[in-house]
Amino acid sequence: MKKITFLLTTPLLFAFYTSPVPADEYNYKPYIGADYTYNHTTAYGFSPYYNTAGIRLGSDYSHYFGTEIFFNQSNSNKRRPLNHIVKTSFRSYGLDLLAYMPLDCSNQFSLLATLGVGEYIYKTKFVPQKHYNEHGFGYRFGGGVKYVINQNWHTRFITRYVKFDHLNNYNHAIEYTTGIEYHF
Repeated sequence: MKKITFLLTTPLLFAFYTSPVPADEYNYKPYIGADYTYNHTTAYGFSPYYNTAGIRLGSDYSHYFGTEIFFNQSNSNKRRPLNHIVKTSFRSYGLDLLAYMPLDCSNQFSLLATLGVGEYIYKTKFVPQKHYNEHGFGYRFGGGVKYVINQNWHTRFITRYVKFDHLNNYNHAIEYTTGIEYHF
C-alpha cells in the first residue's frame, strides 16, 4: 500500500514543486471598516455587558500582515445594586496588528490573529449622587476568521481577550466582534 501511495503522489508533488509560479506582488491596500461588538466585562462587584459600535482604519501590507487603528463607543449599562442605580459606559481607541493565514489558494478564507493596545475610558454614574471617569490601557489579543466577498468588500469575526491595566474597578473583558470593511 505504501508503494502505491508513493507512486500516485510523487508525480503530483513533482508537478506542484516544479511548475512555474508567477511572482506574487501585493499592493498596499488601505481600508475602512465598521464593527458591532458584544463586550462582556468583568468588574469588581458586577459584570456589565455592552453593545458597542466601532470604526477602524487599516491597511494590509501583504496576504499575511496588516495594521489598523480603531475607535469604539458603547451603549449605557444600567445596574441596580443595593439602593442606587449605577450606569456605566465606555469608549476606546488604539492600534491593532493583524496576522492572516490564508486557507485556500484564492485567499478568500483566512484565519487571523490580532494583538494590540488601546486606551479604555469608563464613565460611571451613581444616580443621583456622583459621576466619575476611569481610564487605563487594555492589552488586546484574539483570533478569528476573515472572508473576502469580492476585491473591495471583506467581512470578519473576531473574539478578543482584553486585560486592563491602571483601572481600579475593571479587570478584563471578552469582545465578540463582527465587521465589514471596504478596501480601496
